Amino acid sequence: LQTINRQIKDIEKLVNEFSNFARMPRPVIKKINLNNVILRSINFLKISLKSKVVFDKNEKPYFVMGDEDQLYRVFINIIKNADESIIEILSKKPKYIGKIDIDILKNNDYIVTVVKDNGEGISDTKKVMTPYFTTKKKGTGLGLPIVNKIVNEHSGELVIKKDNGTKIEIWLPGI
Repeated sequence: LQTINRQIKDIEKLVNEFSNFARMPRPVIKKINLNNVILRSINFLKISLKSKVVFDKNEKPYFVMGDEDQLYRVFINIIKNADESIIEILSKKPKYIGKIDIDILKNNDYIVTVVKDNGEGISDTKKVMTPYFTTKKKGTGLGLPIVNKIVNEHSGELVIKKDNGTKIEIWLPGI
């Protein structure tokens, strides 16, 4: 009975993720401070994270035109993925110190947010953008495709690199 209930919850999660992916609402675009969106994401996840998050919030605000809730979702997903990657190492090396560094910088007309972790890294940076591809036991394979879709709808670009862990760059047009 427990197995059936767990499978039902897994199917429900998959259906919800698919629904979110298939009919994501159009972004409600307004001027937002990206620093605040990232801080909100970190504060929401802080109590559940196993890793240390370092975000040097710049005194200077970085403004983009975007949907605050959708961009919040982007950062929640990316930070959670980074932490889960570190948890994989912690299961083998309990004294490992996981770290997630988040930086924002201006590059010409773009605001670039860099999220770098010292977790296991992504083995195939192209394949992870394919819906339903996952390496996680409880993953749906829709997290990064949803993130990519949101970033694209904001006229931005998502770049994923393997770099002693994973390095994700989110390029959004600045204002």
